[in-house]
Amino acid sequence: MRVALLVLAVLLCGSASRAQAPVAMSDIFSANGVLSATLTAAEGKIHVGALERDGATYNGDYVGPVLHLHPGDLMRIRLINHLSQPTNLHFHGIRTSPLGNGDNAHLVVQPGQAFDYEVRISPAQPEGLFWYHAHVHGISEHQIMGGLSGTIVVEPSTRLPIAQRLFVLKDMVFDDDSGNREIDDVLHGIVQSVNGQPTVNEAMRSGETQLWRFSNQSANRALHIALDAHRFRIVAEDGASTIAERSTDVLDIQPAARVDVLVDAGAAGHYALRAKGVMTGTGAALLPDRIIGALDVAGDPQPPSAALPSTPPPPDLRTARIDAKREIVFSQTVESKQAPQRFFINGKVFDAARIDTRVPLGTIEEWTIRNDSDDLHVFHIHQIGFQVVEIDGKPVPFTGYIDTVRVPERGQVKLRMAFTDPRILGRFVYHCHVLKHEDAGMMANIEVFDPAPSALSTRLNRLYQHVWWWWHGVPWSLCGLADA
Repeated sequence: MRVALLVLAVLLCGSASRAQAPVAMSDIFSANGVLSATLTAAEGKIHVGALERDGATYNGDYVGPVLHLHPGDLMRIRLINHLSQPTNLHFHGIRTSPLGNGDNAHLVVQPGQAFDYEVRISPAQPEGLFWYHAHVHGISEHQIMGGLSGTIVVEPSTRLPIAQRLFVLKDMVFDDDSGNREIDDVLHGIVQSVNGQPTVNEAMRSGETQLWRFSNQSANRALHIALDAHRFRIVAEDGASTIAERSTDVLDIQPAARVDVLVDAGAAGHYALRAKGVMTGTGAALLPDRIIGALDVAGDPQPPSAALPSTPPPPDLRTARIDAKREIVFSQTVESKQAPQRFFINGKVFDAARIDTRVPLGTIEEWTIRNDSDDLHVFHIHQIGFQVVEIDGKPVPFTGYIDTVRVPERGQVKLRMAFTDPRILGRFVYHCHVLKHEDAGMMANIEVFDPAPSALSTRLNRLYQHVWWWWHGVPWSLCGLADA
């Protein structure tokens, strides 16, 4: 066992001193209400410790620049595509317009081209942890696993009274016959990283409380994070504060999800940060967990930290009037060597030109998401958050809104969503955020429309959309406007 762990440590870290070096991330801040940044997407070598693999990055940074802004800010992002594939950007969890050059997952930036995004952050945007990533249907798994993602932090209006730590979690997965014996035998085909490194080391004083913020930017993998001899106090999920904190030994973080926790340092000592259930070692040294970091507690005891500021809870939709109920079914074909596996929503694979769901603005709906398979599926919808009210028929206490939720195998979740913000008018998508499944068909289009616009405003809006798409060279067949 010791030999296998030593091989793993040398392979990933190169040296003990490198593993303990401070992790530096690139930060970009808004100023005077505007965040301006250029993201250049380009292919190149990715380094995680001593490992080198082919991938793609924004600005040469595997972690991706961290974008810091405030509610009400304007985000101007120039995306330059130096890839050999088309790409684009989705601003995950940001409540903003899906039209034009906003958070428009339908537009595509071709190789050698550039595109200017302008994303207006709502003044009502939750202050928390979000992320951005490539979202071209069919290749999103490949691009995100290669490295094309980064973090967005919507900052609070007042400085937090405790220290914060950001943990950007990514992985690269390789077939068992990749030919790299270290990856195959020691890492079991999975290369994990935290802030671009194989491990991170944090330091606290006994009794000190810190805010640890975890962002799962894996393409497909749910993560189960534990800290030896410590419990986590969950205070936010998917960027939104929880109604009341919850305590747990293990954080179950689904693909694309984010979790903010308070960590209270215990007695002096060295404690491992673990990704549970990710095998490492060979033969008799086979282990179910992987160490991805450590916490060193030392020094004089720290007095109790000040409490985090409270935020007003969003409306509890359990008592709301429901305008419509829908059932969304995730299903799939059996994997075989004869045909590629396909994934469905309500029996259909994704079609960019088809509107699957139309919702009038100003309504509140209840959706039952059903998983008709034995596979992991994670529901996500763009532009809004939702409230989980039931899991497998059992009521769920109101803890706040989230934007990703695991749908139990052969089970279901019941959600309530308020389509009331006029900023979300337009067409966007909902899908499984296991991106292997989304790329193979498990995505659908939704259109939120104004139920009582004037005839003139309707014609002008349609004309604007036609002209915008034509000007950017997108075929009308891909715009969902051919029958307008």
